[in-house]
Amino acid sequence: MPRNMDEMPLDEQLAIQGARDRLLREFEDRLDVDTVDAVLQASWEHMDSVAKIKLHVPLLAERFARAQLWAAAKMRGHRDAVPSVLFIDTHDAGRGRMAKALFLHRVGAHGLAFSVGTDPNAALEEPINEVMEELGISMIGAFPKPYTTEILQAADRIVTFAGGAEVPIPDPDKHEVWEVEDPRGRSLEEVREIRDELASRVQGLIDRLGITVPVG
Repeated sequence: MPRNMDEMPLDEQLAIQGARDRLLREFEDRLDVDTVDAVLQASWEHMDSVAKIKLHVPLLAERFARAQLWAAAKMRGHRDAVPSVLFIDTHDAGRGRMAKALFLHRVGAHGLAFSVGTDPNAALEEPINEVMEELGISMIGAFPKPYTTEILQAADRIVTFAGGAEVPIPDPDKHEVWEVEDPRGRSLEEVREIRDELASRVQGLIDRLGITVPVG
């Protein structure tokens, strides 16, 4: 828990306590209380240092902590029954986040996906939000996140983008590089074309991972 929690407004304290309770329930059969607390503490400190709107810190810290705890659980041998994919770009503000959203939209509970950046510091541009909304995919609540060694090692497949970030890939056999243009700074029509290219590649990835989504 944040070390200065007693100094925070009551609503923030309640939000953090709620996040802790949810994470403890979610990982109770895989991770101990000390691990959950330590990860939430580190996630809180990171998000508090980078978030422009402090009101969002509890939510962002919980989401980042959940990704870290998922990775920790997999590293300790608690393998999930569904494949996990990690999308990495420079700012986590374009291709990676779009691909993650498209993947989750298609597979639902039959797969896990995360997006991270090597320099995660940019908000999504409006054309990106607009073209994703056309498919019924809301990007509200998405935020740029850094990558960690644990998340890299825990992913079943890692996707990076040509001309984007370079990261140390622990297992090259799990790595794919996608030749997809960066949508940031592009026109609405250009972003729509990039979205469609990403959607096609995401479907191919789903097929290669052998994910079968029941119809109906």
